Amino acid sequence: MNVEFDEKDQVIADQKIVEREKISGPRIGDFVRFPAGEIERISHDWGDSVQTSPVGAGSFYLSYEGNASFSGGLNPSIPKDSLRETDEIRKATFWFFHHDWAGADRGVRFEAPCRVFETTAPYEGFMSYHKEWKCDE
Repeated sequence: MNVEFDEKDQVIADQKIVEREKISGPRIGDFVRFPAGEIERISHDWGDSVQTSPVGAGSFYLSYEGNASFSGGLNPSIPKDSLRETDEIRKATFWFFHHDWAGADRGVRFEAPCRVFETTAPYEGFMSYHKEWKCDE
């Protein structure tokens, strides 16, 4: 990404964050803490289940409607009814096109608040097989 995040991008990011906060429940980009302490981000929503991906893997695009989409690898689904929202909020990285004008090398990154959920589902993600690559956050 070759452009720099500026004041106009900050206004756009703030608008997207306001819309994102209106979405209830687990959202793409939010965090899930598994029983053994692994933390990943929600990367796909199937309605009754979600998939997660390791923190720092892939990228999360944030739209004006506050919805996010993920590009990267997905772990097996976990049931939504196994998720419990905590009071914890963590910042995480998202991106959109500089000044909302799509084009090559025009992406800008910014941080947005994300909810943290705990799950009772066992961790079966990719990182469980490659502990040497495990991310703490």
